[in-house]
Amino acid sequence: MSTPTTSTRVGRRQLQAIADQLDSTDLHLLKLLATHRYATTRQLAQIIHLTGRYASDRSALRQTSRRLNRHRRLGLTDHLERRIGGAKSGSTSHIWHLREPGHRLTSPDTTSRKRTSEPSYTFLAHTLAITEARLIIEQAAHHAGGRLTLLATEPECWRTWHGPAGTTHWLKPDLEAITTTAHGDQDHWLLEIDLGTENPARLLAKCHDYQTHLNTGTEQATHGYYPQVVWLLNNPNRATRLTQQITNQATFTPGLFKITASREELTRLIQNGP
Repeated sequence: MSTPTTSTRVGRRQLQAIADQLDSTDLHLLKLLATHRYATTRQLAQIIHLTGRYASDRSALRQTSRRLNRHRRLGLTDHLERRIGGAKSGSTSHIWHLREPGHRLTSPDTTSRKRTSEPSYTFLAHTLAITEARLIIEQAAHHAGGRLTLLATEPECWRTWHGPAGTTHWLKPDLEAITTTAHGDQDHWLLEIDLGTENPARLLAKCHDYQTHLNTGTEQATHGYYPQVVWLLNNPNRATRLTQQITNQATFTPGLFKITASREELTRLIQNGP
């Protein structure tokens, strides 16, 4: 069959013919992009490698790159012009996203058509950081003999509740995850990612939003508990400042927040539990 171009409308029959050429790993890659919006070749390869399909990280990276380029030729995905590490870093540094046919294939019941425009640097960096956090969590659970049981990104992970006057309030985590340990215990996490672009006062205000949401009891009524809130910051000094601010606030429920400032700290938290 002919390969779609960026200007070609992929009809229903053609999309079904494309879908018939895909295996479970292809669909896994496409669903990852549907969930995270943007991901690098490396991130996608390392997530796929956790399924045990490939013998090594190098093989996973090579084969994932081949699959993504095939998806691009089929009109399902594309990559941005910019790359992680610059143009000399090769095809493994591409940042991938779904094209409109890819969205239709992964979400056949969605009627709205999604088109991708070049994102801002700030938005892209934050989105890739969320994808990286998912990778860290899944790797941490996997290497400890457990698994990632649930993963939700925004807006699916957002919460809403009504105030006394009927006003709608929103809590907007960056990421929600449930991990299952080797012994079958489950840990529920809500993550906030900070790349140093927000005023520190906004981070503390977000903490107050979580405390207000906890006080409503809506989450506890649904699950029987409140998830562990985790901050992942890329600056140790900001992490220390946020920790001190939380400690100084007597209104915060003890243990509601865990502050991490590195991959290693988040990994230890996931493996050791809240």
